Amino acid sequence: MKKQIVLATAATLLTSSAWATKARMSALGQDTDRGSHHISDSRNVFRNAANINSMKNYVVTEWGNSAATVPSNTAPNAEGGFFREAGAFAYGLYMGSDVSDQNRHATTTGYANAGGATGTHGNTGFQDRSNDLDLFFGGDMGVEWGARVHYASGSSESATAGIAKKEQSTLALGLGVVAGDLNAYVNYMINDEMKNDGTATTGVKWEDDGSMNLGVGYNWMDFTFFADYDKKGGEYSAGGTALKDTTEQTELTIGAGYTKEVSSTSRMFTDVSFVKLDAEDKDGAAPASKVELSRTKLPVTVGFEADATSWLTLRGSISQNVFLNSEKSKSGTAKEVKSTIDNTTNVNAGATLNFGKLKVDGMIGTGGTNGTATATDAGTLSLDRLMTQVAVHYWF
Repeated sequence: MKKQIVLATAATLLTSSAWATKARMSALGQDTDRGSHHISDSRNVFRNAANINSMKNYVVTEWGNSAATVPSNTAPNAEGGFFREAGAFAYGLYMGSDVSDQNRHATTTGYANAGGATGTHGNTGFQDRSNDLDLFFGGDMGVEWGARVHYASGSSESATAGIAKKEQSTLALGLGVVAGDLNAYVNYMINDEMKNDGTATTGVKWEDDGSMNLGVGYNWMDFTFFADYDKKGGEYSAGGTALKDTTEQTELTIGAGYTKEVSSTSRMFTDVSFVKLDAEDKDGAAPASKVELSRTKLPVTVGFEADATSWLTLRGSISQNVFLNSEKSKSGTAKEVKSTIDNTTNVNAGATLNFGKLKVDGMIGTGGTNGTATATDAGTLSLDRLMTQVAVHYWF
């Protein structure tokens, strides 16, 4: 009887620590936006909306910046929400998420342009995206299903004559199913545009060009096999007869994850994936200056998590590109440049403080910048690249 009580207590600890936040995902070397392909976590609901059926009666707050800045691992935005069950169904409301925010300001130089001069692809006078809202609804009728609607809208107009009226609107949809060991999902940007209309900036516009994320996963014993395709893109028009600037990035990920229960209070996570990224950046006024970028990677991540005590869970991970770790870039008519991606080793650590149903997550480590093609997949333990994330979540 005592042994059964001990095992039941350990199982409770394991379950409670297995549902957490962006801080936990970072510490285990996973995607902080959409969660993990193979590790159970509440963050996975942004990848597959059907996961809402596994996280009922839950509230979470992620600490971060309140300003509408471009988010990154080193400077995340504040966000949070709640999820609730209603009979056989579940629903949720989440505020401040930037998962569907592929091009928040649209002022970048393009996915393939690592600081070059091809084109701005945006306007600093655009209305920034902010106050993003996600609505979730799902159910379990033998097959778990779920849907997510992402919405954001804003505008401003100066009383000064000739000053532009700025508008921004976003609508995205996520759908997912979980049928036993098989899961599938699609996240699609229905509309995302920013525009200025005024005396000097009539017709200046940014418009998303069919950004989407879709994938499948299959669980077999302690393994999870997965495939994921992600496309981001947009068009920028300076108004009038100006030709459109375009930028696009596609990323294909195929991999496998493995979870090993070392003991009743500790587990190890390992995953390896093949990643092929291609990006292109075109300046409508100067098509010969097109920038192209291609990356081929084989990242390997090893992480662990252990319930040190009834009130403390510790975790950490190390990741690095192995064997495949190359980059090719080409700008205009210049010769193609080939190189190895430098400094791909990242080490992160985190912890959860358990106060009954209330949990406080924290993470510290080195980090990249959300995986865009314009960022270096690197991490060095220095103050300017140090990631810190804190979150509070509560099961009720």
